[in-house]
Amino acid sequence: MDSIDKLEMLEADNSLALYAEFKEALKVFKYHIDTDLRTYLANGVSIETVSAGDSFYFKVTLTDAWVYEVARSQRFVPEVTLYEVTPVHIQRLREDDEA
Repeated sequence: MDSIDKLEMLEADNSLALYAEFKEALKVFKYHIDTDLRTYLANGVSIETVSAGDSFYFKVTLTDAWVYEVARSQRFVPEVTLYEVTPVHIQRLREDDEA
């Protein structure tokens, strides 16, 4: 096995570990957010449509978030702000826990 094969195996192992972490994280977050670049989990989502001349963009703020990115050392972050010109897909995973 040459070094390229070892690198590919390491990347595959990292991707599988990230997917397993994602499946576990799904249990504690309220929203699943997809953009063209990344996938996020969050407990709070705020969307603002911003006019920019003849077009517009979305300012999306996520709170208590988890970022699906294999190269990221810190996936849990308190806040993420996204500026998107493409669609942002948001899915509610669960309702708020009410006593």
